[in-house]
Amino acid sequence: MSDGREEANETPRRFRTLRPKPLRDVLPWVAVTVGLIQSVRGGIDLAHGGSPAQMLIGLGLAVLGIVVFLINRWQARRGL
Repeated sequence: MSDGREEANETPRRFRTLRPKPLRDVLPWVAVTVGLIQSVRGGIDLAHGGSPAQMLIGLGLAVLGIVVFLINRWQARRGL
């Protein structure tokens, strides 16, 4: 049982766009920023004889943020 909202909207689904959501737009950039900070801290720690774990986690977080940003832009273009 549908409530009839789909039939009432005459715009085809492919032309609808994503509604703006601040978290969807901002969180990838937060992840990239935190990842870069962690990478720099890990590089400094590595220079003083530490392990490369923090640097690798920071790089992974930055890459993840960039990928999520690209996926969000692709979805916005497609209207998903």
